[in-house]
Amino acid sequence: MRVGLDFGTTNSSAAVYDGQRLTLLPLDPVNNSPSILRSTLFMTREGAAYIGREAINRFTEGNVGREIEYEWKYLGDAEVTFGEFGTVQQALYVKVDANAPGRLFQSLKTGLRDRSFTRTNVFGTYYTLEELIAIVLRLIYERIEASIGQKVTGFVVGRPVHYAHDPKADALAFERMQAACKLAQLPDVTFLEEPTAAALSYANAAGGREQRVLVFDFGGGTLDVTIMRLDGKGGREFLATDGVPVGGDLLDQRLVMGRLLRHFGDGATLGPRRLPFPTHVLDHLSEWQTIVELTQPHYLNIIDEAIAIGDRPKELKALRSLVRQNYGLPMYEAVEQAKVRLSGADSTVLGLHVGEIDFDERVPRWDFERLIGPDVRAVEKCIDRALAAAGLAPADLDVVLRTGGSSRVPRFVKMLGDKFGPDKLQEMDVFTGVASGLGVAAWERGG
Repeated sequence: MRVGLDFGTTNSSAAVYDGQRLTLLPLDPVNNSPSILRSTLFMTREGAAYIGREAINRFTEGNVGREIEYEWKYLGDAEVTFGEFGTVQQALYVKVDANAPGRLFQSLKTGLRDRSFTRTNVFGTYYTLEELIAIVLRLIYERIEASIGQKVTGFVVGRPVHYAHDPKADALAFERMQAACKLAQLPDVTFLEEPTAAALSYANAAGGREQRVLVFDFGGGTLDVTIMRLDGKGGREFLATDGVPVGGDLLDQRLVMGRLLRHFGDGATLGPRRLPFPTHVLDHLSEWQTIVELTQPHYLNIIDEAIAIGDRPKELKALRSLVRQNYGLPMYEAVEQAKVRLSGADSTVLGLHVGEIDFDERVPRWDFERLIGPDVRAVEKCIDRALAAAGLAPADLDVVLRTGGSSRVPRFVKMLGDKFGPDKLQEMDVFTGVASGLGVAAWERGG
């Protein structure tokens, strides 16, 4: 049996199709929606791997609120040559977090386009990005076979139209994803662009009339667009595709960097000369994973000194707590929840009350829309490029199909409505629409 697999930046899902019935597979029995698996990986000190909601739960239970404790670890001896003294043996030590029970990885797919992300040390074992993704894919593969009760003969795996703006980075990302699938030993893998898969899902359920459809697939890492023509008889023609690396994760970053930095020492001055608190420290708050980098002793010393001589000790202590007690993930989860609430409310309160962090920030929707203004413009330009490539005007489209969690953000819905007319907008299952189309494609490519 061939399976469609949507390995997403934020969530993953899989589906099978038998020519009549489409079935979403239960990849994550721990999750409230078993057909949706959070694309997370938790690695323990012993090398055990967990994915999905269980990965987040294990990280939260073992790390969040835990005070980081550093100790010197002996690495070995090295020969060091000095001009005056000759060669001597030098013992090498490094400070490490002594009690960390494990590491959590999120948004691994986004790292595919990052040439600098080559490998990482997980409790003494080095893993490449491809190896980490392969671990996730292998566990998904095993869950799929357990679910369907038979061997998988092939996969159709989704991919964004563009992993990155830069063609070289885009090509690198695709090569890495192919390598990860090979390492995971997935059988007979082919790839299909994600919005094209969503279009297949729609075409499979659409009525028998000719229509031109634009698929607006807005996920956690990328925005992808496909324009196709359905002939009303089961045939279809793909007219254009395009995409930009703008996704829900980036929208979360806009909220953090635009609204929350003042709660963590932004604007503080240090000492009698009133020197500004180093902005490069707060730059690490742009992603929860990079917050972890601030646990290095060098950064902790900067933060501790700033607390001692700075004019905003409360906020700087909140920063220390955020870093030392692993509250980065809970903060970003609170931000994501606030973003979701703004899809149905004119304002919301974004708050965090853990450790020495204690704030409530009221965020009006209009200000969130101001923060994501550059992203809205980038997405609209992407749509315009796809229309131009297809040789169509907005009035030529019959349906604009929205899928992906970020496609519910009101500012983007309004942009689509203004361009195409609100009556043309339709929403398919925002989290599993791509997987459904990949399942159809898998059946078409051999069942």
